[in-house]
Amino acid sequence: MKMNNIKAVFLILFLLPSILGCKKYLDINHDPNAPENVSEKLMLPAILSTFSFEVVGGWPVRTSSLLTKHLAYATAGPHEGNYRITADDTDNFWRYSSYTDVMNSSTVLIKKAEANGNPAYSAIAKIIIAWNMSYITDCFGDAPFSEAFKADEGIAHPKYDSQEEIYKQIQSLLDAAIVDAGKGTGQIPGSDDLIYGGDMIKWQHLAYTLKARFYLRLSNAPGYSASTQANLALQALDAGAITETEMPKTQYFDKAGAENPWYQYTIDGKWTTSDKPSIFYINLLSSMNDPRLPYQIDPVATGADAGNYVGVTNDAPPKSLVNYSSIGSFYSAADAPLYMLVYAEVPFIRAEAEFLKAGKVVNTNVINAYNAGIDASMAMYGITDALTINTYKASNQLSLSSATAYNQIMTQKYIANFLQFEPYNDFRRTGYPALTVNNEVYPGEELDIEPVIPTIPVRFPYPSSERSYNEANIPSSVPSAFLQALQIPVWWDNN
Repeated sequence: MKMNNIKAVFLILFLLPSILGCKKYLDINHDPNAPENVSEKLMLPAILSTFSFEVVGGWPVRTSSLLTKHLAYATAGPHEGNYRITADDTDNFWRYSSYTDVMNSSTVLIKKAEANGNPAYSAIAKIIIAWNMSYITDCFGDAPFSEAFKADEGIAHPKYDSQEEIYKQIQSLLDAAIVDAGKGTGQIPGSDDLIYGGDMIKWQHLAYTLKARFYLRLSNAPGYSASTQANLALQALDAGAITETEMPKTQYFDKAGAENPWYQYTIDGKWTTSDKPSIFYINLLSSMNDPRLPYQIDPVATGADAGNYVGVTNDAPPKSLVNYSSIGSFYSAADAPLYMLVYAEVPFIRAEAEFLKAGKVVNTNVINAYNAGIDASMAMYGITDALTINTYKASNQLSLSSATAYNQIMTQKYIANFLQFEPYNDFRRTGYPALTVNNEVYPGEELDIEPVIPTIPVRFPYPSSERSYNEANIPSSVPSAFLQALQIPVWWDNN
């Protein structure tokens, strides 16, 4: 696809909301603006771009990155960095971005593709629904799924499925997508597939990778065996995980309305310039002499600390924001791609799965996968110097102690998954890496705003639209008061 054509697609997609007009209340089943009479080729890029910008690179990860201390919000609180996450904060992510713009549109695409004999389009849509639904259930727990998107059947207030049942449906969707992607019949996407350009083998590999991720998600779930889930994850990876060259990413451009979401959110000030790497994270990488630091984080550009890495806390800083580091241009340049899933996660899934399969014992398989994860993460940034990599691996050699090794595996995965949503899931699931409550202070300063709850939030509160229009179906175990809701673990969080 020519560069000008890609830019044109993004400009059209980002102008789409203004073309369609203002949104009124929509239940999660139906969007009157849904493109029911639009071809698959026009529907697919809109779905993929919305999922990339609004979900994978949007509110969920911007918030989870504060909770996992990759970032901090350098302004006076209370705010998300102090754990003030309300039902209004979660509303757009649930109501518009996920249920309406991505999953309802994908449901329409599946019906259209199946009716027209185009299983490749159906496969992609099923993967995107499964992937997006994982964000929903990992954020909120139980949620509408089996009865969602059925307004035409008279279901205006869909029931909530249990998180356990949702994960079964997610795995079934991915299985169906793998089959559809392998049929090779009908119309095959081309330039309208903004991620893989219609390469359906790569979509199959992505589906297997997601399956492995989601099997491991249930490693501590009630009634589930860690070794069984580990075996399932390994089987999925062995069936055909993504390779280093198959990392799913969305390309953005240095063009108004088509810039990278991290650029729009943190660099050019469309929303804020206060979201910056945290003191905790910079200190962690600095203490490890981690060669990825200059790729993940930009040094201070001006003032007495120019050239140094200076982090922020979730409070108003004593100096101007220009005196602190920003997210590295590798992630935040206007034309930087958004990595939707990084390849290094594959060997780290394998390392943890082999570790759990062996009864939390470090063996050769665990060590090899752990080192492969570090190698893959270094390679993503173009770090190829053997001495640098080997020195780092020697300094971070995997311990034979069970607890220490588990922390090392998850900490290295946490670093490799910088600015991904997955570290939040891993922390809740395993307790690693060892994160502290967001109460750091600037040198010589005192904390002005204490976190609104004394522990790291373990879920998000159900959105205000659900409280208004589907209250009867919301699980009674999750209170409407957001401070209490934040402290109720989701089902699989049995750590």
